[in-house]
Amino acid sequence: MEFKAFLIKYAEIGIKGKNRYLFEDALIQQMKYALKPVGDFHIRKESGRIFAEALEEYDFDEAVEALSRVFGISGICPIIIEEDNDFSHIAKVVGEYVDERYSSKDFSFKVNVRRADKKYPIKSMEVAALLGEHLLDQFEELHVDVHHPEVTITVEIRNKVYIYSAEIPGPGGMPLGTNGKALLLLSG
Repeated sequence: MEFKAFLIKYAEIGIKGKNRYLFEDALIQQMKYALKPVGDFHIRKESGRIFAEALEEYDFDEAVEALSRVFGISGICPIIIEEDNDFSHIAKVVGEYVDERYSSKDFSFKVNVRRADKKYPIKSMEVAALLGEHLLDQFEELHVDVHHPEVTITVEIRNKVYIYSAEIPGPGGMPLGTNGKALLLLSG
């Protein structure tokens, strides 16, 4: 399975209130700088999330390596993006995702759904239950564990549908150049 985009999660930036956009913009600038040698990426922010979409072929490992050195990023999630948000299409794509991503299907899982598009006709909990049921029907070896799953499959329904199950840790902290300067004076 080839990933064409990343969902970037941040931690400390989220608590900055009305100035948050300044820190998000600084993070995006640092991401652009880090990804420039890897390839051409379109980086955008949307409702507390930052997306980096590849516009050309790129080396996945190099991109992850570059992003994992950017301060301010707490998690890098390789994602699948689907334009069609029809439930049957989402269920089919999630099934294909699990089939391709995991060679052994003998693990516990949980489906987590975030429905940012509140006009979507099915509520988040119902979508999660229906997707879980679909996966259990498709793969007999899978079993559900909502408290301590080995794999969490996340589906975010926005203007597009984003599907991911892995989160690669980043260094966290604040973006470079946003914390100001400090001085330390030591004496005798």
